[in-house]
Amino acid sequence: MDRRRHRLPLAAGVAACLLLSNGIARADTLALTGGTIIDGTGAPPIVDATVLVEEGRIVAVGPDVAVPADARTLDVQGKYLIPGLMDANVHLMINIRLETLIKYEDRYDEIVLEAAQIALKTGQTTVFDTWGPLAALRGARDAINAGEAPGSRIYLAGNIIGFGGPLSPDFLGAAAPFLTKTFVKRINETWEQGTGRDLMWMTPDDVRATVAEYAGKGMDFLKYGASGHTDMFFIQFSPRVQRAIVEEGHKAGMTVQAHTTSVESLDMAIDAGIDIVTHGDISGPQVPIPDETLKKLVDRGIPVSVLPITQRRIDEYAQIHPRVPGAILAPYMKIGRENQKAMIENGVTMLLSTDAGVENPVVAAESEGPNADPRTKLGEGHFNALAGLEELGMAPQEILRSATSHVAAAYRVDDRLGTLEPGKTADIVVLGKDPLRSAAHYREVEMVIKDGAVVNLDALPVAPVISSIPAPATPSPRE
Repeated sequence: MDRRRHRLPLAAGVAACLLLSNGIARADTLALTGGTIIDGTGAPPIVDATVLVEEGRIVAVGPDVAVPADARTLDVQGKYLIPGLMDANVHLMINIRLETLIKYEDRYDEIVLEAAQIALKTGQTTVFDTWGPLAALRGARDAINAGEAPGSRIYLAGNIIGFGGPLSPDFLGAAAPFLTKTFVKRINETWEQGTGRDLMWMTPDDVRATVAEYAGKGMDFLKYGASGHTDMFFIQFSPRVQRAIVEEGHKAGMTVQAHTTSVESLDMAIDAGIDIVTHGDISGPQVPIPDETLKKLVDRGIPVSVLPITQRRIDEYAQIHPRVPGAILAPYMKIGRENQKAMIENGVTMLLSTDAGVENPVVAAESEGPNADPRTKLGEGHFNALAGLEELGMAPQEILRSATSHVAAAYRVDDRLGTLEPGKTADIVVLGKDPLRSAAHYREVEMVIKDGAVVNLDALPVAPVISSIPAPATPSPRE
């Protein structure tokens, strides 16, 4: 297949989208005046204030900012300015059903771009992809960073170290016998890059060498499996192998996080020296995280990316589990919600995450559930997660920080991202209503500014691949 055939409409759309909605060029001085600034640090809101931006960076914030005569001014009186939202754990190429893997094999980068654009359209200026095809993610990230395509800023891990690819036993291994071995190998290697399940047979020194090599392939951080994926109760790596992975990641100057799904895998990962726990609120279907482990998280300052869901979704889980296969996670999410509440009460630093990617309209239409307040639908899941944290009693400023400054600090990019402060990159979301009064108000996105440029939200996504697939017509009662 000639890939250039797909590049032409994408390139044309990108060119159109890069023409900013009000003609503001990135090098210009931009002033947003009259709004209420909630800067993401936890400080009280600043009413009737100005954010001054020069060459993509914030240079002044406050009520008495002098606006240069040649500045382009946007009056945002009555609006609320917050830092660009972040998601600590997405999967921009979550679409690993067989027909997608086969039909779009040479277009994964386009799907990743589509996902990054959907995220940006809904206020997420930065996302952290924690499992996906390295080359496609890297290509989309670099295109966005170079200004060749619009989209959320992407930081990526590539594979989860120790996990297989989409057609391995960790995911859709049951489908492998119905495909050629060549195809299965090619697809799995697209994800694994030499860091798959074979690592579980290796010595700590062998794993260390493999991780050191992998860390040079252009990812931004590392993630490994402390427990299994399909078999969530399995411990994936021994304590000394986990320490080797963490040490090699740190040598490469990267943060290292662990996928954990059980009480003991969480505790072991903490002891291995990780920087972040991925969905560390998931501790199995029966047992909440013990107080001693929560205390470890607090004492060692380890943030946890969590998967908050709303009570409405919990209620739907209860109604359809175990009748509906899609509700298999029901007991895990129920315990996870208990763990989230305990984390709030104990002062654990929490990072908003969703596991989200581009929703396939056909899959959504055919799903038996759960359908209420979706978690993994990119562009929607983060709003539901914010509402879930509010339901659990998290303080309004902490809800905002869970999706901004806490995420930036956890990934060590807080020197440039995560707050509205002088010196930071000008990533700003303008809301029509006060998010500190209700988490539902995060949906009131009226403007998104990334790198100091106003985003043309109406143009996103530029060249949709998955989200534009026609949904099947609803059958009539007679059919």
